[in-house]
Amino acid sequence: MAEEQESAQRKAARMKMREALELFEGRHPERGVETMKDVLELDPDFIEPRKWLADHYADTGQDRLAISQYETMLRIEPDNDDLWDGLRAIDPRIADKLERLQHVAPDPFAAAGASVDTSDLDDFEDENDELDEDREAATPFQGDAAGDDVFLDDDTVDTAPYESLAWDHEQDPELRGALDSNSAFVDVMDGFMLLWQDSRTWSRMLVRCVPPNNANWPQLDPLLATAAAALEAPMPLTVVAPEHTPWPLCLPLQDETLVLGEPLRTALNQPELLFILGASLHLFLNDNAQYAWAAEQVIERKVDKPGLHDKVVETARDFTVGWDQALPREEVVRLSKLAHGWEQRAVLSADRAGLLVCADPPAACRAIAIMVGDPFNAPTVTVDGFLAQFKDIPRDELAAISLSRSPWTDPQYAAYRIQMLRWWATTADYKRLIGG
Repeated sequence: MAEEQESAQRKAARMKMREALELFEGRHPERGVETMKDVLELDPDFIEPRKWLADHYADTGQDRLAISQYETMLRIEPDNDDLWDGLRAIDPRIADKLERLQHVAPDPFAAAGASVDTSDLDDFEDENDELDEDREAATPFQGDAAGDDVFLDDDTVDTAPYESLAWDHEQDPELRGALDSNSAFVDVMDGFMLLWQDSRTWSRMLVRCVPPNNANWPQLDPLLATAAAALEAPMPLTVVAPEHTPWPLCLPLQDETLVLGEPLRTALNQPELLFILGASLHLFLNDNAQYAWAAEQVIERKVDKPGLHDKVVETARDFTVGWDQALPREEVVRLSKLAHGWEQRAVLSADRAGLLVCADPPAACRAIAIMVGDPFNAPTVTVDGFLAQFKDIPRDELAAISLSRSPWTDPQYAAYRIQMLRWWATTADYKRLIGG
């Protein structure tokens, strides 16, 4: 299009782009880059400044940012061969994935506005669903394995047999195997692998975190070593964040990293902290952390108070773009419920690992209650007082939380976890493992 035929919006953006180029080529290259970003605020569909930014990012080793620009440009001009070649030069795998997604059939549910029938996934209850009064309550999820209907019928991928940990919840491997067999979930995992390898992103994300000694928490690493020895787990790098983390962040980076919020330093006593460390180390075993983060991304829960955890999930969206584009809406919902179901079992597995480390059931139960509340109220927390809030809810109904509520941090599910951990502490399996 000739410049005189351009819209007023495009003309203003082009003038801003000239200003950006002058700044970049002059004494203020950093301001030039920032001004080029401003061009896109004026005209988000303007390819030239996006291509300039993509080239700049690629030349300076910021491949993830370059890929993000190419992904946007290809949504604007999907038939532009030069853009496909540019993206393929940076990351052929991403280019192939986006090209494949470009040719999938449209989502018939989104097009037709059809309602979704999820009655075949009754194993995972929503908040307003009526519960079966005859459901087994003594050992929930046990002896009532998820039926075949929770496993999606989409394309499967070949995976190595999963060898469960000795303390895993009985249905944890079953549901994780279903996630392994779902190609869309595997796409999300692949996207996260790019995130874990992006050192620039993590240096920025964790800039406010400090080693335990610098946070006046010198006993943290020795306690972590004790927990690691008990589970025969590797020692991750440990850092302390100034904010509260409702659950420690287990980051499977090249150097595996555990992030704990500084308020936990005074909220937990030694046995309680050992429980939390043991439960966290569980996530570094058998790739559980990778699955936990991918499950969070699939479910897409909303939060009122974004923190470091939610910044990770938000950042990951750029790395997992397009995972659901090939799926009908019905299958996205079913995969979300499957991921949520696995999370519920995975939390129980992690609790068992923590109990094996601290070997103190009352301390483990109190730690769960503290972690789902305000850490500054920890001195007043008692397990019986915490459970009293849910005394009118039958035990089996405690477990029936909706997808919008995370089993890692939800108070109602925490009450269920406490009762399940108390029960597991009486079993022959626990006594055998703790004796060993």
